[in-house]
Amino acid sequence: MPKPKKGNRLGGSASHQEKILANMASQLFEHGAITTTEAKAKSLRPYAEKLITKAKDGSLAARRNAAKAIRNKDALAQLFEEIGPMFAERDGGYTRIIKLESRKGDNAPMAQISLVTESTATAEASRATRVAASKKASEDKAAKKEAGKTAKAESAHDSAKAADSDNDLPAGAHAPLEDPNEAPEGFPIKGNANSKKYHVPGSSFYDRTVAQIWFATEEDAEAAGYEKPKSQQK
Repeated sequence: MPKPKKGNRLGGSASHQEKILANMASQLFEHGAITTTEAKAKSLRPYAEKLITKAKDGSLAARRNAAKAIRNKDALAQLFEEIGPMFAERDGGYTRIIKLESRKGDNAPMAQISLVTESTATAEASRATRVAASKKASEDKAAKKEAGKTAKAESAHDSAKAADSDNDLPAGAHAPLEDPNEAPEGFPIKGNANSKKYHVPGSSFYDRTVAQIWFATEEDAEAAGYEKPKSQQK
């Protein structure tokens, strides 16, 4: 006695039902669409889609497993050589069922089950997204490379400018160190380029002035066009 199962039983036994589904699947793979009863179409759909998933794998083991069900060599070749690659970008939903008019005579509900050959909007959108992402990544990489070149050029320009600035210092002068309040050795006098004033150690403005240039002697500062503040002049 057949073991009961959920859903429709197409044959008298499980083995009979398996043969019915295998024959219908072979016809579906050969012709792309078949017309049958609605109950058979609904039972065939998951059966056929599992075989298509094996065909997408394309391995020898998958082909041997499918051959256990599909004994028709032409249908098996069609499945693995054409149908499987056709659905390579699709993650499911390889078939569709369309309800038809009831069959004359016994009024059985009829349906057509067919392979879905059209590209899905999801697949097209996914492909477009990948292309856009790849293009954006390339543009970002190019922009980053260009920014690196620009920064390198600006750094070289600043270094050259600083070197030129050091070379343009008047005699007896020294450029500020990294710490502007630290006097270079042998250059104790602070100069302010904006006011053209210089300040000697111990004067009232010396500690409050940020040195923009340092001088070795007062004579060097005055020779460069700097003068001592009037409040400090005798």
